[in-house]
Amino acid sequence: MRRAVFVPLLCAAAPWVAAEDCPLPAPCPSCAAPLFAAAAGSPLTPADRQASDTEIDAVGVQVVAEQQYRLEGEVVVKRGDQWLWSDRLDYDAGNGVMQSPGPMRFQNDGLLARAESATWREEGASDLTGMQFQLRDGRGNGRAEQATLAADGKTRLDTAAFTSCDPEHPAWQLRAGRIDLDQESGVGRARQVTLRLGRVPVMYLPYARFPIDERRQSGFLLPSLGNSNDAGYDLIVPYYLNLAPNYDATVLPRFIRDRGAMLGGEFRYLGSTQRGELQASWLGHDQRNGETRSSFDWTHQGQLGAHWFVDASLHDVSDQRYFEDFGNSLSSVVTSLLPSYAYLRGRGAWWNASFGGDRQQVTDPRLTPELEPYRRLPRAQFEMRSPNLTGPQFVLASEWVRFHKNDALGGDRLDLYPQLTWPLESAAWFVRPQVGYRYTGYALDRDQQRSPTRGLAIASLDAGLFFERRLQFGDGGWTQTLEPRLYALHVPYEDQSELPLFDTQDLTFSFASLFRDNRFTGADRQGDAQQATLALTSRVIDSGGRDRLRLSLGQVHYFESPRVLLPNQTFESRSGSDWAAEVEWIASDHLSFAVGGQWDDHERNTELGYASANWRYSDRGLLRLAHRYRRGQLEQVDVAGLIPLSEHWRLITRWNQSLRDDQLLEAFGGVEYDSCCFAVRLLARRYVRNFEGELNNGLMLELELKGLGSLGRPTEDFLSRAMLGLR
Repeated sequence: MRRAVFVPLLCAAAPWVAAEDCPLPAPCPSCAAPLFAAAAGSPLTPADRQASDTEIDAVGVQVVAEQQYRLEGEVVVKRGDQWLWSDRLDYDAGNGVMQSPGPMRFQNDGLLARAESATWREEGASDLTGMQFQLRDGRGNGRAEQATLAADGKTRLDTAAFTSCDPEHPAWQLRAGRIDLDQESGVGRARQVTLRLGRVPVMYLPYARFPIDERRQSGFLLPSLGNSNDAGYDLIVPYYLNLAPNYDATVLPRFIRDRGAMLGGEFRYLGSTQRGELQASWLGHDQRNGETRSSFDWTHQGQLGAHWFVDASLHDVSDQRYFEDFGNSLSSVVTSLLPSYAYLRGRGAWWNASFGGDRQQVTDPRLTPELEPYRRLPRAQFEMRSPNLTGPQFVLASEWVRFHKNDALGGDRLDLYPQLTWPLESAAWFVRPQVGYRYTGYALDRDQQRSPTRGLAIASLDAGLFFERRLQFGDGGWTQTLEPRLYALHVPYEDQSELPLFDTQDLTFSFASLFRDNRFTGADRQGDAQQATLALTSRVIDSGGRDRLRLSLGQVHYFESPRVLLPNQTFESRSGSDWAAEVEWIASDHLSFAVGGQWDDHERNTELGYASANWRYSDRGLLRLAHRYRRGQLEQVDVAGLIPLSEHWRLITRWNQSLRDDQLLEAFGGVEYDSCCFAVRLLARRYVRNFEGELNNGLMLELELKGLGSLGRPTEDFLSRAMLGLR
């Protein structure tokens, strides 16, 4: 859940707040040496303090007066996870007061602290003067000239400061004239708050209210600022609303210079069996085109019992160019279809079922209305497999769908596919014979033939062998395998040209598709087949069981050329399919290669190909090279890398180019400075912003103050998407 922006300051500035209560980002290496060597770890936690006795140890004890003692020489006070050290401690047992007139040290489960002097009271307020503290997880350190700890859980800090940098030379620092903490309500209040970069104050707030524990508080989050030549500067100022323990919201006012003011929001909820997230944005008047622009996204998952759950993902945008104008990545710009679905799903030991519907909104202005996919509403599916693990097994796949599309033929479709299989397997071989019958029937809204049907018997045999041998290199524990595989398929031909086409298209050809019983997706077409697939896979496996090298090659041999076609396809007599090949080589933990493709043996050319190399070096260096090709459609080269220049500096770069169109798709470059307490990232970016190929320029600047938050446009998520997980 989100938190207000001043949380780290107060968690760090309060040594009596347990470390686990501070909702800070992931810890980074500490910028400063420990204040002192901590005592040996104790299994006790802050929750054990009240039940623990106070233990006092000293070299010497002097009785000053009745119930008054002076402890001297390596004085140690221990209670639960808390430790206190001092050279001298005056103890008034009658009033329950301990005074340390000289330097003292303090330690608990999450903190180390020093103070010039301290007065501890069992009842009433305790005072510390000249306090320094350091979080033990390395997230930060700070100081306060005066700290007052009241018995009722209220605390006051005067002239306090916090940073995750070296406290002697902080690159950034938060300062507050006064801080009041109330542990009972979980609320802190600060006055005269200043954020300094180096010695320069960059932000001032006369008053701030914030949470100091896991109880969330409403408040402003850090703003986000970006700029592009298409729309100018883009400012987002989020405001977080803590509505209830199990749901919250974030209001996202956004101002885009050339488009106007946009209002966005996010609502999240979490229950014992339900969870979800709702996002929406609205721009009443786009200054570019005068239109209203909006978006809507809702995801929901809910458990309805031991076997049933709800799964929904609904999305909508106001127009086909929404992602062009408001998306910030190449993947969003090239989104042609925006899918939505909502299903009630069930599953058991031997069955799966679902009921609901789905649709795809066209977000590509080049697509005409007739190319919009059908809406499948309602849609019901049921699959079952007999529970026996050996012997004959019965399998049933079934589906009933109602198809809708404006100004197009619609109707119902029922698809039933019962199958009988008998898998025979051992460690060195397998044989899986299977027979089935696929029936598909329609009830069309309007047509000369309102109820066409199709029924086909389908038989297949899948068989393979496993050979292996030990290799005489490495540590002697490496193995090479040889895995030949035969897949025979028989499906008689039936003329299906009278059947409608609702959701069926060609299946993408790949090595995995060589072993499927239909070359089409959906149920509107069942491909005929008198064919056998011959394939060979070889793997090199290291002593840890990981595939270091995998090579796969296969082709379908046609005894009769396939005759079932989609519209605009032509019959072609061929003896075999394209060759499909895949190669993956993990040369080391840092270097890997992948190559694959599709070779047309009939035309003697490459139909599809890809090649990539990934190299991780010097702990922080990353480089990826990739080439993609599909004959007559695309050829692209993609280079991306994170190049270390020194311990703290890295270059960030990516170049994605279409060789076929001689067109830049996306390129960015920049620098990153990353230290233990802050990071700066500056990126210049040029990318395709619409389907016409127009380019947009953008500049992204982010300052990350570790332990506090980020200023500017966040770059981490963008880089993770743009560089395919290289970060």
